[in-house]
Amino acid sequence: MHVLHRGQAPQQPLLLRPLFGGVQRIGLRSETTTMLRDAGRSRPGVPMPGVQMVMAVEVLRVLPDGAARYRFTLEEVDLLVAARTPVRTVEAARAQLSPLPGLKGEGQVDPRGRSSGFEWKLPADLAAPVRGQMQQLAGLLKDLGSFLPTEAVGVGARWEQQGAGSGALTGATTRVELRSLEGLSVGLRLQMETPRTPQPVPASLRPPPGEKGEATMHTEAKGHGGCMLSLDRLWPVRLELDVESHVAVRAGTEDAPKRFDGFTTSRLQVRELSFTPPRLRAARTV
Repeated sequence: MHVLHRGQAPQQPLLLRPLFGGVQRIGLRSETTTMLRDAGRSRPGVPMPGVQMVMAVEVLRVLPDGAARYRFTLEEVDLLVAARTPVRTVEAARAQLSPLPGLKGEGQVDPRGRSSGFEWKLPADLAAPVRGQMQQLAGLLKDLGSFLPTEAVGVGARWEQQGAGSGALTGATTRVELRSLEGLSVGLRLQMETPRTPQPVPASLRPPPGEKGEATMHTEAKGHGGCMLSLDRLWPVRLELDVESHVAVRAGTEDAPKRFDGFTTSRLQVRELSFTPPRLRAARTV
């Protein structure tokens, strides 16, 4: 984490102060669209259903150093079905998601929002594609709160973190600006960007042995959005993040060149549905 500008006075450290026993319920929506460009012509990719979830996060313990141990429960999961989505695709996706409600996991968050030790308790018979998606989601959930700086800052402060992000944004540089600070409420603007990164080219696209040609594939991604935090919560009260990723393939021979690009637009929305503070405990009398 590198602070570029500490912002206006007054400046203060931004530290999470979760409440033992507090329960935060969160709604999450994730949608993705794709576009393919081949030989100068563009066409939409196969539509895939989005996903919406309701999750509950309970603070199990607050350690002396301020870190919090929490339990995560996936209460509800359903599809966001776009027009033109094949019925079989929807039915197959719903069948794969059916074991997920009730899924639990545990993790730990330090006062600056860095998550560690998050683990799902995934069903043994979970379909491989869904298992992979849930592992990616676990990585995303680990990153949701990791936007806080290491120094005291004020409104207008800017900082960046190298190597943050997951999924399409793995290895991204995350730039953050503190837009508002009032009590426990923190408003952030987020920008993320990955460098143009070479990727291995599938064997089916490479030129035959002994023939002249090329075989390159690169990926890059950019994301932008905003986040509202409450410092007595573990996860954002509100978050919106749009990510645009690009895959460029240049392969084949001089006589049969292959030039195509894939563009994926992903939108993530997080909303706090409710927050239940710790129950008031009756004072013990002698």
